[in-house]
Amino acid sequence: MSSFDVAAWREQFPVTREWTYLDLANKCPLPSAVFEAWQSFLKETHERPGWKEEWRAKGEALRAKIAKLIGATPAEIAFTQNTSDGLNLFANAIDFAPGDNIVVHAKEHPNNLYPWLHLRRKGVDVRIAKSTEGKIDLKDLVAHIDRSTRLVAVSWVSYCTGTRINLRALSTHCRANDALLVVDGIQGVGILEMSVVEQGIDMMACGPQKGLLSTHGIGFLYCRQSLAAALTPAYVARSSLASFGFDEPLLDLAPDARRFEHGNQNYGGIYALDAAIDLIESIGISAIESRVLHLSGTLIDLLTRKGIAVITPADAEERGGIVVFATPHAQKTYAELKNRHIIVSVIDDDRIRVAPHFYNTEEELERLVAVV
Repeated sequence: MSSFDVAAWREQFPVTREWTYLDLANKCPLPSAVFEAWQSFLKETHERPGWKEEWRAKGEALRAKIAKLIGATPAEIAFTQNTSDGLNLFANAIDFAPGDNIVVHAKEHPNNLYPWLHLRRKGVDVRIAKSTEGKIDLKDLVAHIDRSTRLVAVSWVSYCTGTRINLRALSTHCRANDALLVVDGIQGVGILEMSVVEQGIDMMACGPQKGLLSTHGIGFLYCRQSLAAALTPAYVARSSLASFGFDEPLLDLAPDARRFEHGNQNYGGIYALDAAIDLIESIGISAIESRVLHLSGTLIDLLTRKGIAVITPADAEERGGIVVFATPHAQKTYAELKNRHIIVSVIDDDRIRVAPHFYNTEEELERLVAVV
């Protein structure tokens, strides 16, 4: 990885001057380019009239950039408030019938579990897959899929184990049973290369405050073009429509993912995310993925050499940037790391979660392991 100029990109992240920030899976440190984009938006709204036409144009440009990043088309992208908003929009747009079932893993992020559990009120059978040792294994999800399965919901990269699901393989099982594949992409998008088409994803929700290096309060969803028209959004506003008129109002829903948009967007968030994706594109998502997998692999190796039990798979194809390891003294370890300006997360009281990004260095990982 010597060809990756880490020092140059660290200049974008002032947090690295005093902190070893290894908590991307919680939230990203804001790069200077994104901070400046927010300032630019605030300056505009402070000093100029509110020209929504310009803001909307920025939004449409961002829609195209998001689509390019994940291998979709702009018509398949809709703006949301956050990842949870997108998942709930999906959950309430599908015409479920009693007897239908949904498959989700017990170790899923709560925000990709409870929207589906809430559908039990409609008579939907929500099947909870479990795996040994608290890991998320593809075979355990597949074992619950049958011809009555309408939907399988999964995180691309698990927030609590670091496991990366083989979406293409899971999609094959879904297709064989006419089930939809819904993905929480937040722990992978912006970190790993993605093609929603090649990976067989039907719907995906994502926020930008992790790998996409932007701020809370905005998100996006992807909905496969051929699927959108069959979904009925729970919320409708003028922005959900293909056309409207005051004299003879008709509910003419947009034929694509835009039918999920309702009301004004977070325009400041759009400015910020636009700058963040520009930064990612300037580095290259392939280079970012290579760097992050190198760092997570290095950390796994360092921990394993010290005899520390690592939960995250060692195989690069089965992980992203998150590395989770077991320790009976997680809170104490977390406090000591923080005292030394090393930021990580505690998971389940007996595990530490470390999530580096491209701006981190091998030396930072070595310092972390030395403290542990």
